[in-house]
Amino acid sequence: MLVDDLCLSVIPPNAGDSGLFVREAYLSGSWEAWRFPLLVAAGLIGMVLKFFMMRVFYRQILSQYRKTRAVVLAGGVIILSTATALHLFIGSLADWTATLSPLLGREETTLLIQTQFDRLMPAMILSYAGLALLFLGSAFAVITKKTVLPRRMLALHILVFQLIFVLIPDIRQALGAEISTWDYVLSQGSTNAAMGIWMLANAIWAGRRRKQEK
Repeated sequence: MLVDDLCLSVIPPNAGDSGLFVREAYLSGSWEAWRFPLLVAAGLIGMVLKFFMMRVFYRQILSQYRKTRAVVLAGGVIILSTATALHLFIGSLADWTATLSPLLGREETTLLIQTQFDRLMPAMILSYAGLALLFLGSAFAVITKKTVLPRRMLALHILVFQLIFVLIPDIRQALGAEISTWDYVLSQGSTNAAMGIWMLANAIWAGRRRKQEK
């Protein structure tokens, strides 16, 4: 799914860019046509892989804590059911912006895309609800020692790195730095990048634990 974020965010920055779609790279029609098919394919593959990630979230919680497991399971099911639709929705709007802007003009395209975004985004909130259940439930389980993981692993949790990635562009802008492609990448890819770091940390911890047990 991080590939999806990169398809949308690895674009030349522009001082007039704002939001998800009012970006010069989209409005100029220079957003390459191959990006959207890649986004769709990577998103579908990503959801298959996320099934195994959700299973890790669920199984690392000790079996006696059934309510915590239920919360994490509910969040995982919601994400698996909705995340592809969310990525497809956002990717399609970027693609339509790049396609329609040379035909309809910038202002009319911006208005059309923004109207579509405002119309459908409320329905996509369900996906974010799933993320909240999964991330908060997982963090709560680690803090309260309801998982097989040591409490110090919280320092590498998704919530920690997501907050770091989201804040870096804001801090840079507050310090007067010029907007860069990295700002787009960090803000748009924060969730999936943080998930990747958390899964890597889990894999390293599990590997070391297995060696110690031998």
